[in-house]
Amino acid sequence: MSERYYKELARILARNGIESASPEKNTLPVLLNGSSACRVEPSGDVCIFPDDLRSPEADELYHRVAPFSRMVKEYMTAIERAPLLKATALDEDYKLLAEFNGAVLAGRETEHGYMFVTWARDYEGTGVICGGYYLDAYEAAKQDFAIRAGMIQNQRLFSNDQLLRIYQSVNDTLDAGCELTQEDRCTLSDVREQIEDILPDVKQRIAEIQQKIIDPMQGQSM
Repeated sequence: MSERYYKELARILARNGIESASPEKNTLPVLLNGSSACRVEPSGDVCIFPDDLRSPEADELYHRVAPFSRMVKEYMTAIERAPLLKATALDEDYKLLAEFNGAVLAGRETEHGYMFVTWARDYEGTGVICGGYYLDAYEAAKQDFAIRAGMIQNQRLFSNDQLLRIYQSVNDTLDAGCELTQEDRCTLSDVREQIEDILPDVKQRIAEIQQKIIDPMQGQSM
């Protein structure tokens, strides 16, 4: 399992611009500028060895890797242990990951990654309809399942773009020297940390947005 897990995790990390090396010492080294900054264990935990890089950039990478390592471990373990989805007229075999209140969450490994699907049970309860397909998008599939199953209200969720704007606003407020109570400052700091957990690359995304704003301005001044 650990070999397959490391292969899949390395693929997901690469898709998100994070470099890793071949497994060693029963861990997957995660690289920063070609050197190991942290390592992922077979359990999905991220650890730091004495000879790994230490710097603010390495610490930020550590926190970016952790959500991916946990996510990949979760869905690979779930698919390995889950029973087959029993439903009529399916062209492919899917593993049943969850079912509640007429909603179904299923998944399977494909040549191009892991496919996750949310369905509604049909009237007779023997088939599935209205599929929502998510390739390499496990968290989005879980969220869709929770909404379909009535576990959470769609109005309570923020899109990634909304979270980015909230994060920027929180940063601007905290950095502007506004008169805030200690309680308000702690609340805003907690919101910022929560968004960083949801979007591990939030700082990179904001930097890219800011760069897109700066580039046209630089072009006009030349």
